[in-house]
Amino acid sequence: MAMQSLGLVQTQQQRQIMTMSPLQRQSLEILQLPLLALEQKIREEANSNPAIEEVIAPKMELDAPVVDKDGIDSEKASLENDDDFQIHEPELGQMNSEDAEERRRYMFESLRQPVSLEQHLRSQIQIAPFDETEKAVAETIIANLSTTGMLSVTTGEIAEVSDAPLATVEKVLATIQDTFDPPGIAARGAAERLALQLRAVDSPLSPLATRIVNECLDDLAAGGREAQIASRIGAPRPDVEAAIALIKSLNPNPVAEFDAIEPTDYVIPEINVVRGKSGKWEAVFDYDTVTQIKINDSLRGYLDSKDVSQEDKSYIRERLRSAEALAHCLAQRSDTVLQVGAAIVDEQQDFFTYGVSRLKPMTLSDIAGKIGRHETTIGRAVEGKYLRSPRGIFELKYFFSTGLKSSGAATVSNKAVMDRILGIIRNENPAEPLSDQDILGILHREGIAIKRRTIAKYRDTLHIPASGKRRRAP
Repeated sequence: MAMQSLGLVQTQQQRQIMTMSPLQRQSLEILQLPLLALEQKIREEANSNPAIEEVIAPKMELDAPVVDKDGIDSEKASLENDDDFQIHEPELGQMNSEDAEERRRYMFESLRQPVSLEQHLRSQIQIAPFDETEKAVAETIIANLSTTGMLSVTTGEIAEVSDAPLATVEKVLATIQDTFDPPGIAARGAAERLALQLRAVDSPLSPLATRIVNECLDDLAAGGREAQIASRIGAPRPDVEAAIALIKSLNPNPVAEFDAIEPTDYVIPEINVVRGKSGKWEAVFDYDTVTQIKINDSLRGYLDSKDVSQEDKSYIRERLRSAEALAHCLAQRSDTVLQVGAAIVDEQQDFFTYGVSRLKPMTLSDIAGKIGRHETTIGRAVEGKYLRSPRGIFELKYFFSTGLKSSGAATVSNKAVMDRILGIIRNENPAEPLSDQDILGILHREGIAIKRRTIAKYRDTLHIPASGKRRRAP
C-alpha cells in the first residue's frame, strides 16, 4: 500500500535522512543536541561501550541567558506591570555619564525577580535555629519535596541519606513545618497539610477543625456530611459547621504561587565573540565546554591475539568503530558550530558594535550559502547553541530575522524595529501616550515601511499594552 494512502507523508528532510549512512545520521543527531543533552548521550554511550575508556567532563560555568527565547530582552520589554518604568537606556557606547548609569541602576533594581519555591525555602534555612548538621538535613528535606510541596520520602530515608540521627530529622522537619513559609509546607499528606495550616490560624475553632481533618477527611471531602462528622467526633453540629467553614478557607495548594514561575534556563555558551587583531569581531570556539571521550586503545591488542575468539574480536572491532564514530561526530559538531557562529558574527558586525538597532535581516539560507552547507544543517547547528559577547549571551538562532523595507534599497531587521518601538514608547509623555498610528507616523518619517497592524503585533510581543492602558496622570 502506498505511504500516502495511509495518511503518512514524508518531508524532503525525512527522505534525505533515510538515504544517509548511519554515520551521517549520527552526525546530524549529535549536531542538533545542546551541550547538556550531548553530555548525557555521551555518558549513556560510555556505559554500554567498553571501548570508551574515559568521559572527559567539560570545564565550564552555567550562565543565565540575557535574552528570552524570542530574542527580546526581557528586562527591557516588561512595561505592562511597572507604572514607574520610564527609563531610556541608551546604546552601550553612550552610557558614560553618571546620570545614565544612575538610571540604568534604577532600572535593574526596580525589576522584581521571581523566586522559585526551592529558593524561597533555602533562604529560610539561613535564619532558622539550625546548627550545621541540621542545616544539611533541612537541605535534604527541601530537595525531596514534590512540586506540590509535599515530602515525598520518609524521615528514615532522609536520616539514612543525611547520615543523621532520626531524632534530628524529626526535629528539623517539625521546625520547617511549624515555622517555614508557606504554611503547610513539607506535609506528608492532605490531612497533615491542612492541620499544619490550622496551627498558624489564631482561632478557637482550630483544635476542632484539626480533629475533623485528621479523623473525618473522607467525609469532609465528600461534602454534606456535617451530621455524620458531628456524631463521629461528638461535637455540636453548629460548631462542626463553623470548623468546616474554617477548613474551607485554607489554601489546598499553598505553593500555587510558585507553580507559575518558570525555572531559569541555564545555558552554556560554546562561542566567544572577541575583537580580532584587525579590529573586527571574531568567533572563537570554547572547546572546554564540550564533553570529550578517550578511546581505550589497549583493546586493539586483543585483535591480534590468538587467545581471543573470532566472536570476541568481532565485538571489539564493532565497539571500537562505534567509539571512533562518536569521537568523529563530536569533532565534526564543534567544527560545524564554529563555522556557523563565525559566519553569523561576520554578517552581524554592526550588531556587536552598536546593538540591536543595527541587527541585519538574515536567513538560514544566507548562512548556508556562505559556508557551503545545507539549510537544514544550519537549522540544527543554531538550535540550543549560544554565544557570549560583550553585549550578552544570545542563542545563535536569535540572529535570524526577517526584514522590513527601509529608505532606499536597505532593509532593517524586525528585531531592530521592535527595539525602536520600545524606545519610542519609553520616551513618550505618560499623560499622552502614543497610539499605534502615532508610532506608525514616526517610523514612516524614519524611512521604515511598516503597517499599523504590524506595530500592534510587535507591541504585543514586547508585552506593552495599548496607549489607553499606558496613560498615567502627570
